Amino acid sequence: MECPHDAQLFDPNSNSTQAFLRKLAHFQRWYQPIHGYVCVLICVFGIFTNFVHVAVLSRPNMRNSAVNCILTAVAVCDIGTMASYLIYIIHFVLRRNNSCTPTFTHSWLQFLLWHVVLSITLHTTSLWLAVAMAFIRRMTLRVTALNSQWQRPKFAWKLCLGIYMVVFVLCIPNMLVHEIARVEGNDWRPGKTCQKFASNYSEPVYTFMVSHAATINNCRLFKWNIWMIGILFKIIPCILLIFLSFGLVSKIRDAEKHRRKLTSVPSNASTDSKPLKKKNGTSDRTTLMLVVILLVFLITEFPQGIISILCAIFTTDVHRYLYFYIGDVLDLLSLVNSSVNFVLYCVMSSRYRQTFWEVIIPSWACGLWTTRRGSPTELSQLQLNNSLRLGRKQSYTPLATEPEPARNEYWRYEASVSDNQNSSREHQL
Repeated sequence: MECPHDAQLFDPNSNSTQAFLRKLAHFQRWYQPIHGYVCVLICVFGIFTNFVHVAVLSRPNMRNSAVNCILTAVAVCDIGTMASYLIYIIHFVLRRNNSCTPTFTHSWLQFLLWHVVLSITLHTTSLWLAVAMAFIRRMTLRVTALNSQWQRPKFAWKLCLGIYMVVFVLCIPNMLVHEIARVEGNDWRPGKTCQKFASNYSEPVYTFMVSHAATINNCRLFKWNIWMIGILFKIIPCILLIFLSFGLVSKIRDAEKHRRKLTSVPSNASTDSKPLKKKNGTSDRTTLMLVVILLVFLITEFPQGIISILCAIFTTDVHRYLYFYIGDVLDLLSLVNSSVNFVLYCVMSSRYRQTFWEVIIPSWACGLWTTRRGSPTELSQLQLNNSLRLGRKQSYTPLATEPEPARNEYWRYEASVSDNQNSSREHQL
């Protein structure tokens, strides 16, 4: 893409610039042959795990939480993003050298146009949903009432719908800056080994390019769209996510310090040492999980925002060099971000793992396991905890991303189970 009067990002006469571009070209030649296969594996894994993610978060004991509703909406966006990219990568990358299948037909270029718009829309929606999730979690900790309006699923679904609609409207310019054009004098012809075509068969070849309306006035419309993608779709949500996540971590640490003061016991009181140790470990795991989620979003989204801003300023050089050499890596980062949530929650949340096994393992197998063990297992313990919570306050459900239990009263309940399993759980709470 060429925009007149553009500032230069790279000095072609500089030796250091030439060395840098040679390294990028070397990396691109090394990574490009394996990019398609890596993306197919990530997409297949991500689509499957996000379907499982939706199944877990849709369980009756999980869907009563506002954050779980937003996590479900994020998983749906990730499924759409990776399904579209899977079709793109199979046709335009893996099957590109198939001499018997035309690649750049008008219908496939129409799909490519919608793939670009859809992937930007869904990926931006999932990022803003993550910001909404962090905001709700922050407000949930600030408001101590268990039936707070911030935890209500109805509020969460309204918020998700609002984000969907706003992002869709803002992504409309993406459909205006691109167009499909025929490549003159370059028709596709089948190979000699293809027998289903006539000897003189040919098809026109089409390409995907920036529209003429977007390139006039020194690419004003195109640059405006790139500025919006870089700042509104990438940088601002990343900055908000940083502040909200650090605020949430700070709130958790303050609550942990306050809890330690309230539950401080003498050194010889060995009966309470285990529950206290368990609480500290839970707070540490929750904090670690928040930091990991934050790092994943920053690593995958922040560089794309920076490159988008550079593209708005140095459009020609960024398209000619950066996007050409590292465009595949940027796509890979987006796919990793869309497929990693399931792994994070499984590794770092005991509550999520327990519900996951409830979904995977048949009910008769759970009952058989419980009978053989002769004592409540993690799954049966989860069912007891869920029934008690639903009976106590129907509008409150702990977050899927918080280890179970997440409140002081649940810790007291766990301690009471270890002391006397035959006592009444409801009165313990």
